[in-house]
Amino acid sequence: MQRLDVSRSLPLDLATLASLAATAVGGACLIGLVSVPDSAAWLAGFVMMAGAGCFVAVTELRRARKERDAALGNLRDSRTLRDGFMDIASLGFAFYDRELRYVHVNAALAAMHGLPVTEHLGRHVTEVLPALGTVLEMRLLRALESDGPVQDAGLRVETPAAPGESRYWFGTFSRVRGAQGQVLGVIAALSEVTERMRAEQSLQEHEGRLDVLTRSLPDYLWGGKLRGGLLRDFYCTPVIERTTGYPASAFAQPGPDGSPPPLWADMVHPGDRARYRACIEGLAPGAEVEIEHRLVCADGRMRWVRSRAAASTTDAHGELHVGCVVTDITDRRLADELRQRLSESFRRSAQEWRRTFDAVSSPLVVLGADGSIQRLNAAACILFGGLDPSGQPLSTVADVEPWTSALPMVDELLQTHGNTARQVQDPRSRRTWELSAAWVDEAGSEDARIIFVVTEVTRVLELQANLRRNETMAAMGAIVGGVAHEVRNPLFSISAVVDAIEATFGTRAELQPYLDVLRGEVKRLNHLTQELFEYGRPSQGEWMDGSVEPVVSEAVSACALVSEKSGVALARELAPDLPPVRMDSRRLFHVFRNVVENAVQHSPSGATVWVALESAEEAGRAWVRCTVHDGGPGFREEDLPHVFEPFFSKRRGGTGLGLAIVQRILEEHQGQIRLRNHPAGGAEVTLLLPAVSSHPAAQPLDSLAS
Repeated sequence: MQRLDVSRSLPLDLATLASLAATAVGGACLIGLVSVPDSAAWLAGFVMMAGAGCFVAVTELRRARKERDAALGNLRDSRTLRDGFMDIASLGFAFYDRELRYVHVNAALAAMHGLPVTEHLGRHVTEVLPALGTVLEMRLLRALESDGPVQDAGLRVETPAAPGESRYWFGTFSRVRGAQGQVLGVIAALSEVTERMRAEQSLQEHEGRLDVLTRSLPDYLWGGKLRGGLLRDFYCTPVIERTTGYPASAFAQPGPDGSPPPLWADMVHPGDRARYRACIEGLAPGAEVEIEHRLVCADGRMRWVRSRAAASTTDAHGELHVGCVVTDITDRRLADELRQRLSESFRRSAQEWRRTFDAVSSPLVVLGADGSIQRLNAAACILFGGLDPSGQPLSTVADVEPWTSALPMVDELLQTHGNTARQVQDPRSRRTWELSAAWVDEAGSEDARIIFVVTEVTRVLELQANLRRNETMAAMGAIVGGVAHEVRNPLFSISAVVDAIEATFGTRAELQPYLDVLRGEVKRLNHLTQELFEYGRPSQGEWMDGSVEPVVSEAVSACALVSEKSGVALARELAPDLPPVRMDSRRLFHVFRNVVENAVQHSPSGATVWVALESAEEAGRAWVRCTVHDGGPGFREEDLPHVFEPFFSKRRGGTGLGLAIVQRILEEHQGQIRLRNHPAGGAEVTLLLPAVSSHPAAQPLDSLAS
């Protein structure tokens, strides 16, 4: 506990009084020891006076002690309040004695230093943080010698709180004196201003960059504030002189009541002035606007500019800050006008060329020297599946015929620079094309072309094949008819002999197997003769328009006996209200019965043959479609190209004329037949007959055997 010096804490008169009282008591005692017998009366009186004085002195001492205790309590409260304030303050505070040793440090300054408070107290400022202490020592010494505070706004320090990073502090240092005027030390207040210094440096850098950018840009900028729909506080960049020819000083002085200089609006072309001011002064908070208008320059020339203006949100004063970038677009406008005229001319030429190009019915394709598709007409787009592959390499879109076969022709022309042609057939669609290509390279031109012309010859080849087949069938029909006629008589005789032998020797069991063989072969030959007659018969019959549903029903019913013997079920699904077809019902009955009977014969016992009849829309025309689906093994892929050839059969005992006759009868009815293997198993035969209300298709149907 600190030792108290009473003589310093009491008032001077009380201290003197106490000393005098003590001296008096001591003197009285001394006198009493020396001469008590001689002066008893005087001594008694003096002792009474001294006792009274001592009583008064003791009373004053007690009062002084109370005052001292109260002063010490106030002092402790003051120190506690001071320490609490210093500890919660966000600024760093420190008190140094005259030797520049730390006497007091608050928590904020200790955190700024990155050291505990205990590592500061009693130590010299250079001992705590040598680098920082050296900087602070000079300021503290100056403060000890100065009457006023010493301030330093540029303290650059590095402390353990942020190692390797420069921080900026603002410091105020002030000398402290005691009650008697003696110098007690220096108090320092330090605050962190790093972020503000960095912000100021960044702001200076950005201002410098902005100045360089605004002076380097060909566009000029202006700005101001919108108050009540009127522009005020106008300013602009000096670059305005490059565009308008007016000096920047002409825009420095504002107009009346703080409005922009009159030249700001006067140099806008009179025809655009009202629209321009309405756009700028009508800006809403946070809105942007762009307007193209004309300016009348200082030399009288007219320039086209584009003004892009943007407004801020409303500030605390209800004002909008507006900024605008003005770009000279005169050259672009002139170029746009010229380009528009040229574009219109090119558009008319292109339309005329396109009409002519698309009017050609044959597909035309123009390729570049790199094999990319540059142009094609409407017929070629249809051949590409309705798509326009312009700009793409032919190799990336040539996934079907005839374009697949066109790729080798392109390679050939790149080598020969000549002409080439070939015939291409698509086995899936049974379509055939004539492809002709030519290399076109004008003299002095680096833009060579390859022109493809595609001509579909499917119908021509079909007509040629039909003509040859008809000629062959006519000749074969005559031969077959004659042969069948000649064979029928011997067959009748053989059949009669077999009947006679059976009637005469029918009771002999050993002859029955031979008779059965003879009767079976005669029956087979009779069936063959009938089919030969049917195949060679000319296409003359009774034609009528009507529904084919009764014909199909009759054919299915006629096959019921065969299906029962084979253990095969017949299921039919015949749609009502089918469109009429032009037909020879007798010959069509032979077609449907032949197809259904074949399906039954190729299906195992327990299977089902499905017969469906419905209307369909294909290749732009109406059809009646009959589908027969069996439960057999289906067609072999290698047999599909030959199934319609006469005498081609894979069934034991078959004549190979059934499907050939079906095809011939359907061709007489302008119909088609398709064969395929059903995904669920078994063979599927589709018969198509054109409805009498439909028009002939411009394109052939899809593949006959898909």
